[in-house]
Amino acid sequence: MIRFVIPAYNEEENIPTLLADLGPRAQDLGAKIIFVDDGSTDGTLAAIERHRGDLHLAVVRHARNAGLGTAINSGLRAALSESLDDDAIVTIEADNTSDLDDLPLMLQRYRAGYDVVLASVYAPGGQIIGVEGWRLAASKAVSGTFRRLGGLDDVHTLSSLYRVYRAGTLRRAADTYGYLLVREPGFAANVELLLKLYNAGATVAEVPTVNDWGRRQGVSKMRLTPTVVAYGRLAAAHIVGRIQPPPLSPLHEITDGALSAGAGAPLSLSATSEPSGLATVPGVTS
Repeated sequence: MIRFVIPAYNEEENIPTLLADLGPRAQDLGAKIIFVDDGSTDGTLAAIERHRGDLHLAVVRHARNAGLGTAINSGLRAALSESLDDDAIVTIEADNTSDLDDLPLMLQRYRAGYDVVLASVYAPGGQIIGVEGWRLAASKAVSGTFRRLGGLDDVHTLSSLYRVYRAGTLRRAADTYGYLLVREPGFAANVELLLKLYNAGATVAEVPTVNDWGRRQGVSKMRLTPTVVAYGRLAAAHIVGRIQPPPLSPLHEITDGALSAGAGAPLSLSATSEPSGLATVPGVTS
C-alpha cells in the first residue's frame, strides 16, 4: 500500500488544488493520505475536511507549530504504525510545488528495489521556476556541501521533501535512532534523514522534476537565519559522527525471518535483490 505524508502549516489556500490533483491519483493507487497539521492558525484543517470527499484520509494534529522536521517525524511515524515493510511512504509538499506527474516514474524506481527515490530539481532534466535568486543559490550550496560531506556525489538534490521511502528501511532506521531519527525540527530535517538512511546502506535513486513556485499560494515558511544555523549544526554533527548509525545497527542486518517492528507485531522482511549505490533516472517525454 502507498501512504502519502503531507506536512501542512497555514496552507488553507493550497489545500483545494492539492486535493483536486492528488485525490484521483490516490484513489487510483488505493492509497491513504496523512496530513500533519503543524499548528496551523488559518483554515487549513477546515479546508482539508471540506475537500476530502470520500478519500482515505487522516490528519495528525500538532497543538502548536513545531517545524517541518517535527511534522515529517510525526507523519512518518503515523504511516509506519500501519505499514508493512514493502509499503511505500511518499512525502510531498502541501503547497502544490510537488509535480505529481513524476510519481509513476518514482514508484517505478521504488518497485525496482530502491529504498529512497528523490524528486530532484538539480538532476539533468530537472528545473526550479519562480524562486528568488538567493534562495536558489542557498539551496544549491546546501546540496553541494552535503553531497561532499556525506559521500552523495551522485545525488544532485538533497534538501527536497518530495520522496518515496520504503517503509521497512524507515522502520529499521527508527529502531536504530529512536526519537533522534529526525532530530532537526526545521527544513534541515530532509538532509538529515537522507544522510542517516544513506550512511546506513539505503539505496537511493533520483528522478528529475520541475518545481514551479508559481503554482503555490502564500509565502514560504522557511526562515533564513534559523535554517542556516540548522544546516551548520547538521554539518558539525556529521563531521563528528553523530549522524552515523551505531555499529550494531538493525539497518545493517539481513535476516531470513521476521524483523521486529518496535511496538507493533513482527513483520516479514522479504529477501529481494536490490540495487546498490545511486541512480539518476533520465526525464521521459510522452
